[in-house]
Amino acid sequence: ADQGRLREALGTSALGDVLGNSITRRMVAEYQADDIYDVWKDLVDIVPVSDFRTQERTRWGGYGTLPGVSEGAAYAALTSPNDEVATYAITKRGGLETITLEAITNDDVGFIQRIPTRLAMAAKRTISRFVFNFLSTNPTIYDGLALFHATHANLGTAALSAASVEAGRLAMKAQTEKDSGEKIGIAPRFLWVPDVLERTAFDLFQRGTNIDQDYVQSLQLVVRAVWCWTDANDWVLSADPKKVPTIELGFLNGQQDPDVLVQDSPTAGSFFTNDQITYKIRHIYGGAAGDYRGLYKAVVA
Repeated sequence: ADQGRLREALGTSALGDVLGNSITRRMVAEYQADDIYDVWKDLVDIVPVSDFRTQERTRWGGYGTLPGVSEGAAYAALTSPNDEVATYAITKRGGLETITLEAITNDDVGFIQRIPTRLAMAAKRTISRFVFNFLSTNPTIYDGLALFHATHANLGTAALSAASVEAGRLAMKAQTEKDSGEKIGIAPRFLWVPDVLERTAFDLFQRGTNIDQDYVQSLQLVVRAVWCWTDANDWVLSADPKKVPTIELGFLNGQQDPDVLVQDSPTAGSFFTNDQITYKIRHIYGGAAGDYRGLYKAVVA
């Protein structure tokens, strides 16, 4: 915004310590932990979406083993595969922040200039929680079952250990293609844990004083701690999203960053009528679980 226009608007009563009487004040340095909110990118397949209509993502099944054909015999018809369809629609998320002329005038610590940064941080936390809720809330997906379900063969109960990680890996490797029933051979790439399990997960893949790695150590899974998970015991394995599109996240026209806009014209809008500047943040996206086969979760009692 034009600094010459920043004269008046958040009210002075709302931030008494920041915008109060003339005393020596200094803003505390901003948090620098925003990178913890970006690890969701290792979990999803990001795509551009051109409109707000329902998006359909169709996956076809496969064909089984091809039968032999005798000399002079006709080729038999193969069993045609069916499809499975996941759907979602993108939605807008955001809000307004209004700031009075008096608040801007009294701001001698640069608080107002930091509002766009704080709004962007809120957007990062929101989308991070949106993605990780697919794993924590276990939503119903396209086939009418929960994402993690016994029928999907991707749900366990064992606490995190080398043995349970290996069991989860084998369950993922045993997943089969729709209709053909043939193994796909999906391997896990990431291990998702709550903060309190991060050290336990990390230690699983360390060689310590051993000269040779054991099998689980050789897997070298990437451990990712999820900041918003409150359950101290559950954990998840996921495949590389570039190889297995487990969760799709779509952004309007491919724009992944939120818009932070300011209405500060002195001749129109709230600045003209109320001596108020208004910030707006807008983030447009949506997503859905596309394939349960690349995920495995242990729900530990």
